[in-house]
Formats: sequence, structure tokens, C-alpha cells
Amino acid sequence: MTDENKITLTIHGLEAFGGEIDAEVFAEKFAAFLKGLASSDEAANGAKVLKFILSDLRKNTATAVLSERQAKPSSEPINSGIDFFADSLSLIRENSPKARRLPKLLVEQVVLLNKGVTKRFEFGEIKFLDREPLLLDKFLEDRAKRVLSDIKDAETNLGFFAGDVYASFDGVLKAVDFQTTAKRGTLRLSIGEVPILCNLSGVDIKDVREALDRRARFYGRAAYDSGHPFPGCSTSPRLRS
Repeated sequence: MTDENKITLTIHGLEAFGGEIDAEVFAEKFAAFLKGLASSDEAANGAKVLKFILSDLRKNTATAVLSERQAKPSSEPINSGIDFFADSLSLIRENSPKARRLPKLLVEQVVLLNKGVTKRFEFGEIKFLDREPLLLDKFLEDRAKRVLSDIKDAETNLGFFAGDVYASFDGVLKAVDFQTTAKRGTLRLSIGEVPILCNLSGVDIKDVREALDRRARFYGRAAYDSGHPFPGCSTSPRLRS
């Protein structure tokens, strides 16, 4: 990271108002700009280690220039928050799958940066020292909203545990089938009467008969998939009434 790394935000006012920019609009975009950079710093370095210095403010063109500095000396390598922010904007504009792995806070700020474009301001520009400038426009707004929606959907659809564990279940053994090589039974849990299919092949028939139609505690290896909170089967359980 170089101490001379800079980033520039320019907001262009609506043509209908002679290109003048509402101060409230600029303040809103500048705040989202700063929060986006802070989130980029944290994502790039694992913690906030940078500060962004206001090195130029041009009111006639609604432009702010920020310089990137280390907050304090460190022997550890420091990654550029500006570069991370630039990469993130590009990923969002490209609708890349990688954009779905960006911090939600960062994507939220990109949404806010573009919010109201063509209605409250004409468009915006973010310029870098050694990259092509990026536009704040309706296209980026739509892409950012889509990425943010996908991130939120992923947060609320985490799925359930997948794998085998040794566990115990309280319930009543029902519908035992000993006609096949793999002896089967259905355990209905005491809470909610949720049915669990059991493989009883390794269980003594005497134990099965004692537990049939009686509330008991069942011990065995339970197989879970990620689509359901309950196991699909309980393999070779020991029955204990």
C-alpha cells in the first residue's frame, strides 16, 4: 500500500437545476462513501487500520478527494482499503458471484451511494490514481440492490446441520416392518410427533417388542441433511424404555 493512494468522489447535480448539487444529497453520498471505505479497510485487513484524510474539497464541483494513511505504525503488511473498495465496485457492476461474498455493510453503502440517481442527482463518479473511473448510475444501483438482496437471502437461508451424529430421541416406536432384510420402524417424537425412519437391523427383536407403542428413549446414529432440522433416519438404535 502506498501513502499516496487517493480516491475522489464527484456528484453531479441534476441538469434541470443547472448542475447544482443539493448539499444534503452530497452529505448523504459522502457519508456512504466514507462508510464504504471503512468497511473495505476492515475487510482487507481484518480490522480498521487505516484513516482517510480529506485532502481536497471543491464545492463548485461537489468533489471530495481522500488520501489513505495508516492509522498507526505497524510492522505488519497493510492492504489498501481504496483498492478493495474499487475491486468491490467492479465486482458489483459485473454482477459477479464473488460480489455475494462481500461484506453486507459495504454493499449497503454502495446502494446508498447510488440511491436517488437521476432523481436527486444526475450521476456520480469515483476516480482512482491508477484505475478507470467508475460511474454512480442507475445500472450500478440496480446491480448493488440485487447483490444485497442475494446476501440477505443467504443470511436467512443458512440450512441445517448435515452429517451423522450419535444422539438420543424421546418418542414412541410405531409401524415396525421385519419382513425385509433391513428391519425398519418409524419413531414418532414426543414433541410434535415428527416421524423418523429407523433402521432396526442391529436391534434385538425382544427390545423392539418391549418398546413398540410405548414411550421410550432411543439411542443411535442419526443421519441429518441440510434441508431439515430432523434426521432422515436413526441407524441401529439401542432402545431403552
